[in-house]
Amino acid sequence: MKYNSGKFSDLAELQLGKDLWKFLNEKENIIRMELATEFNKTAAESVSKPLLDKFGSDVEVNRVKQMIGHMIRQIMENKGYEMGSQNIKVTIKRLFSKASKYKDGTTKTTKIGYINRNDQENMGNRGVEGNDHCQKAYKLKCRKCGTEYGANGADIFQRKCPDCQNGQSGIPY
Repeated sequence: MKYNSGKFSDLAELQLGKDLWKFLNEKENIIRMELATEFNKTAAESVSKPLLDKFGSDVEVNRVKQMIGHMIRQIMENKGYEMGSQNIKVTIKRLFSKASKYKDGTTKTTKIGYINRNDQENMGNRGVEGNDHCQKAYKLKCRKCGTEYGANGADIFQRKCPDCQNGQSGIPY
């Protein structure tokens, strides 16, 4: 996955920005962020100590911390999590004083791992708007043939695979 740096493009192009993106995408750091989310903690809080251990005072600059939060959001959304709450006071203030919490869906059918009656598994929301009013696009995977495609959250419960069940074409996710 490539970092979409947006307003942080100046920092992201520096070696520090590249190293931070690579570090945050390491398997053990993703596990830390997912576990923090599972225990209703902020994802940033879980990687504070490893960030300080590896990068020292370079990550204590406010704009760098903001970029780290931006990176974490993209990583978490790519993993299927949704933004829950923002500006949450962290309990262990090593690097961040406030950060965001994530969640893995808001209803039974939008939770990661939900399998509908047509054997289509919800792989999560990737932060992309759906093509229906107020909908998010979710990545679904057919458990029969392995096809992956996008669907609006409201349609997950009834979707059929576009390849092996003659379902509608998927949407971008």
